[in-house]
Amino acid sequence: MSACGQIDIARIQAAGEAVGEARAEQVLPELPADCRRQSRSGVRVGDRLDVAVLKADAALSGQNARTSRCANWYDHLRAGLRQDGPQ
Repeated sequence: MSACGQIDIARIQAAGEAVGEARAEQVLPELPADCRRQSRSGVRVGDRLDVAVLKADAALSGQNARTSRCANWYDHLRAGLRQDGPQ
């Protein structure tokens, strides 16, 4: 019985090495260009306060939406890598 245990250990180690090599070969895709964009408020000197607040709120809403899209993309990528490779 002890001989069978050693064979099983060798098979498990070989399988682990094969999985490790396969994962090392995985290449992550490029981060979407949209995820690297930054936003500015667009507020200008002389803008009325109500206009400045609306511009800043619109810019912040856009950036928050971008952050959510990028986070979802990353979460989906990680989930795919955990299963069996990139999706």
